[in-house]
Amino acid sequence: MALNDTPCVGKSKRERMSSKKKKLFQTVPHPVEGAHHPQNVGLFRTYAPLPGVVGEGTEPILVNDQTIGAFGNYNLTNNPLTTLFEEGIGFPGYPYLSQLSLRGEYRLIVETRAEEATREWIELTPPKESSFDKIEQINAELRRLDVQGLLRKMLCTEGYFGLAHLYIDLETARQDEEEKAAPLYLSSKKIKKGELKGFRLINPNWVTPVAYNAQDPLSDDFYKPSLWWVLGQQIHQSRLLTLVTQPVPDLLKPAYNFGGIPFAFMCKPYVDNWLRTRQSVSDLIKSFSTMVLKTDLSQLLSPGCEELSKRAELMAAYRDNRGLQIVDKETEDLINVSVSLNGLDKLQAQSQEHMAAIAGIPLVKLLGITPSGLNASSDGEIRCFYDKISALQEAHLKPILSKILELIQLHLFSETEPTLDFYFSSLWQLDGVEQSKIRVNQSQTLGKLVQSRILSPDEARKSLTNPAHAPLLYGVDPPANARSKRSSSPSTQKKSSRSASQKTS
Repeated sequence: MALNDTPCVGKSKRERMSSKKKKLFQTVPHPVEGAHHPQNVGLFRTYAPLPGVVGEGTEPILVNDQTIGAFGNYNLTNNPLTTLFEEGIGFPGYPYLSQLSLRGEYRLIVETRAEEATREWIELTPPKESSFDKIEQINAELRRLDVQGLLRKMLCTEGYFGLAHLYIDLETARQDEEEKAAPLYLSSKKIKKGELKGFRLINPNWVTPVAYNAQDPLSDDFYKPSLWWVLGQQIHQSRLLTLVTQPVPDLLKPAYNFGGIPFAFMCKPYVDNWLRTRQSVSDLIKSFSTMVLKTDLSQLLSPGCEELSKRAELMAAYRDNRGLQIVDKETEDLINVSVSLNGLDKLQAQSQEHMAAIAGIPLVKLLGITPSGLNASSDGEIRCFYDKISALQEAHLKPILSKILELIQLHLFSETEPTLDFYFSSLWQLDGVEQSKIRVNQSQTLGKLVQSRILSPDEARKSLTNPAHAPLLYGVDPPANARSKRSSSPSTQKKSSRSASQKTS
């Protein structure tokens, strides 16, 4: 939906176009009272920022992209709002999501994904051998800035709130409000040597868009805020590295503060089922057996029922495995009514498995539960999980890391190397026995290549000290971009031509 376009009667064409353009960039979220209340979650109202986030003297202008006034035909039960909230649909607000982060089940799901995605770090692929010194400096700067830890915290924040911002802290912008609102261009003219001070992770509570384009779908900034409020300060979007792994459709973006579906809230129905099942099983085990006293109530139901109360209290006082119950042989009978506990463990285990299923994490990784049975193994599930984490790294972490590497190069050398690339290290780790077998095979293969004069001893030595020179010998294929760059580099062409001439001779 777009803005209300009122007719501009009596205005020239230029004035009408100017007015239309002005309205285009005045679309800001409109605070709605009670938007964070759970009963409003099904309405998908525009996100209302906390007091102090939007700068003083700024009046929000309401636009027609308030999406859905009510769910209409999407009623699931007679009370759709409650049902939608319980099913993890809608945006409950950051205060409620902050409360979810206190529960162990949500924290385990979110942090397991974040830890696995950043457990192994990146490998830089230098375009030429003379760049090894630069690579060492870049790696040292990555350690100084703790980029690996920041990305892990960023994934955790995004998992809880659906949105995470990493602010680029530059020296020239620290005391300059206008500079913070200006675009950041990655060039040596804009970023001087020694300019980068660090990165700051910002909680989404303190961020909301200043303006966004809700009218022109052909524009690059359609439903993409160009400016953000950060506790009263305007920050240009190019100075924020934004992470959203579960995006929502355009019509729902204002309701989610232009973030995505929180990973924790997406798992809420399954966690609720697990908590309910766990408590039900615990209650059932606690009271699975009940003692029933068959007696003549006509003798005990005297006025006030005092005798019946005394009899019940006496029976409850002696109810124990080592207690003794005394009953009248003629008028009373004592029996035990109990429920079968068979299958409770399977029901409880299935609830746990459902949590792992929606999170996409194997049970052995999420809960430490190993598969049971003859020849049972979870290697296949773990490999699939690592493939999923690898896709997450390539799709969402690599663009952020690419920009961070450009900033670091400008900060260290006042220039960037266009051909510098990186790839994520494999998450699958071999044990000691498998690694020793691979090393034996590598040494034998290199020995045969040297004997046949395909490789020189120096090239074989480099392959042993640096796997990037011969990745196929190490049991893993190199990334396609790294492989193509190595094959097209002048040094590789010289080596291949020398090998071909040796084989001909």
